Amino acid sequence: MREVGVLEAKTGFSALIAEVERTGEEVVVTRHGRPIVRISPAIPKPRLSGEERTALVRQIIADRARQPDSEPLDIREALGRDRGEAWS
Repeated sequence: MREVGVLEAKTGFSALIAEVERTGEEVVVTRHGRPIVRISPAIPKPRLSGEERTALVRQIIADRARQPDSEPLDIREALGRDRGEAWS
């Protein structure tokens, strides 16, 4: 959970809303360091456990390997892509 001051929330409200929508994480707006309001997604994103995420990535890799003309995909590369890394 991230905290932002009321002035920062006011000046960057659209970006703040986009962040909450994209990440599914709530943001607390503070005034003089005290929490005032909370911005949270209307429909929370489901979170996968580490085991569920690994199983899903393994399934994607297996499905991809069965497709003609697909490049091999390593699990570490696939997990990195989920974090916005290794995209080329």
